[in-house]
Amino acid sequence: MQTGIGESVFAGFRKVLRKSALIFALIIMVLISMILYQYQRSEEAVRSVAHTRQVIAYIDTLRTYLLNLDTAVRQYAESHDPADLDPGLICRPSHCPSAERLIALIGADGANGAQAARLAPLPALQSALEAGFGALQQRAETDGDITPPERELAGFDKSAIEDIHRILIEAGREELHQLETREMTRIRDQNLSAALLGMAGLWTGLALLGLYRETGRLIRAGIDAEQTIRKLSLHDPLTGLANRRFLNENEKHLIAGAKRSGKQMAVLTIDLDDFKAVNDLYGHAAGDAVLVASAERMKQLLRESDVIARLGGDEFIIVLGQVDNAEAAREVAGRVVESLSQPVLLGGGETARVGASVGIAMCCADGGTLEEMLKKADAALYAAKRNGKRTYREAGTPDV
Repeated sequence: MQTGIGESVFAGFRKVLRKSALIFALIIMVLISMILYQYQRSEEAVRSVAHTRQVIAYIDTLRTYLLNLDTAVRQYAESHDPADLDPGLICRPSHCPSAERLIALIGADGANGAQAARLAPLPALQSALEAGFGALQQRAETDGDITPPERELAGFDKSAIEDIHRILIEAGREELHQLETREMTRIRDQNLSAALLGMAGLWTGLALLGLYRETGRLIRAGIDAEQTIRKLSLHDPLTGLANRRFLNENEKHLIAGAKRSGKQMAVLTIDLDDFKAVNDLYGHAAGDAVLVASAERMKQLLRESDVIARLGGDEFIIVLGQVDNAEAAREVAGRVVESLSQPVLLGGGETARVGASVGIAMCCADGGTLEEMLKKADAALYAAKRNGKRTYREAGTPDV
């Protein structure tokens, strides 16, 4: 309890707030960095995969084009029909693929230097094929089918076509391997991103759990501190008895309890006699010991429903919540006077002797308040002191 107050609960809350702000700022920064990094990696992977697929598609297009050339020449060799060499049957005009464009497309990816070197012979081979094909078209248009096409196209059919297809197949295999590798890399990056996000979520959960526990501890400490402060505000710190504020806050409850029971409530004011002499002779520590002992003695004389309070100094108040009549209150007052007249043993073997004067006021059949009863009891108390102390008087009697 005292530790919670000493550490300052509110200072602890400020520390938690600063700590939580720092932790969440760090987590957010890490998450943003991870998201940006993974986004860049994902974009790069997507572009790389798309580029590889584009290269593969272009390789297939170029192979198809060259196969169409080869097919057209073979059909012409069999049919001797110049219509078989129509360029429109091979590719769309101005859209025929070229080895130079394939090499340029592959060269856009800096990691494919070896692939570009592998494709380097293609432009010359393609030019030779296209030149031979063009020459064949001219002869077919001018000479008809005089010259046997097999003799004219021997190199075209066996050498250039086979080399081109071998190079393109190897290039396609390499691109497929790169595509598989890049797809695996992209999937691995996605899994890594998910794992990192999961770890960040775990960190966030652990941070929230730690902050929750710390906040709960501080809240409990704050509640305990509040209860302690309230208790201190309603009780005398020396004797632990109630104080005037406690009586004021519970006045309605005390009066209502007496009325519900059909009985009366008695208010007793007590003042220790010769208390100043104890302080003068033995010191204030001895005076505090007398006050504590007197409080304990009075508490032993009362019921749980009764209230005893210290107003300050050597002044006490007893509220008897439910008494049958004034005689019962006078009986309690007599026991208080007798008990407080007994000697009090001090430290060091010394003994202090004090007495007590008591004033009694009955409450509250006519609707009086606790404050009014206290004034009447005080008047009775002063009458008891005037009559020689160590006695009690009741308000409303002739000598009061």
